[in-house]
Amino acid sequence: MAGVAGPLLQRNRLGGTRFLIGIAVGGVGAGLVLAVPVFLIGQLADHFLPHPIRLALLIAVAVVLGFADLSGRTPHTWRQVPQRLVRTLPPGALGITWGFDLGLLVTTQKTSSLLWLSIIAITLLDPHASPEALVALSLIATIGIVLLSMSKWIAMVEGGMDWTWVRNTRTVTGVTMLAVALGAVLMIIA
Repeated sequence: MAGVAGPLLQRNRLGGTRFLIGIAVGGVGAGLVLAVPVFLIGQLADHFLPHPIRLALLIAVAVVLGFADLSGRTPHTWRQVPQRLVRTLPPGALGITWGFDLGLLVTTQKTSSLLWLSIIAITLLDPHASPEALVALSLIATIGIVLLSMSKWIAMVEGGMDWTWVRNTRTVTGVTMLAVALGAVLMIIA
């Protein structure tokens, strides 16, 4: 998606607007689709695992993901939204397609593990909140990508990214996840 929204808005404001609206619509749809398995798995976990066990699992996942980010090993799929669709789809359909792909959260590259931890936290602690939470997460991720695409930072992505900001982001999220895990442990034992 890098470099599409900005140039499209400059070249064709109406097409660019349809593209951005399509991204939002696709992101909402993807969040709702993702909410179904999260809700079902969360219901099973709620039924079979007592709350302290689910909380312990979440703490363990936060520690693993925190260290993964700190070591530069953020888990993700090595794919991006297909760039070839720019030439084959009109702006609105392109936006919906890309928005849906991005909004699934699990099908493209990730800078940090924070999304993974959020999805797992929703699954283990409050699966009933999954529709609202996952639509919100999908929209936040999608809007963030759109804003990045329209900013001057896009030059870094297109011209051989400076990985310093990725390392810094992973350091901040890794430390944050470890701090949250430590805080949860301290709350449990206090």
